[in-house]
Amino acid sequence: MATDIVTPTFPESIQEGTVAKWHKRPGEPASRDEVLVDIETDKVVIEVVAPMDGSLVEIIKEEQEIVHTGDLLARFAEGAAAERAEEAALGVVALSVTDRICRANRQYLPGGFSNS
Repeated sequence: MATDIVTPTFPESIQEGTVAKWHKRPGEPASRDEVLVDIETDKVVIEVVAPMDGSLVEIIKEEQEIVHTGDLLARFAEGAAAERAEEAALGVVALSVTDRICRANRQYLPGGFSNS
C-alpha cells in the first residue's frame, strides 16, 4: 500500500510554496530521511524526505506547481512494494525494447507483431 507524501505545514507567515525540484523519480530507490523534493517559498526552502526505505510510486505535483499545506505531492511505497513497482517499470521498458527488435527483424511476438 502506498503512503501519501504531503506538503508539510508552512510557517504562519507563509501561505504557499512552489515545487522546486524532485530529487527522486518514480521507481528510484530512496532511503529513510533522504530528500525527495524541495518546496520553495518566498522565505525558505523546505526539504520533504522519504518516510521509510522505498521509492516513489507516483508524482502528483510536478516541478513549478504551486502547493499549500497538506497538498498531496506524491505516493510512496515501502521496501518490497517499491521493488515490485521498480521491476514493473523495468518490465515495460524491456517489453518495449523486445517489441522494437522483433519489428525490426520482422518476427512474431506473442500478442504483438507478426509478418506472416
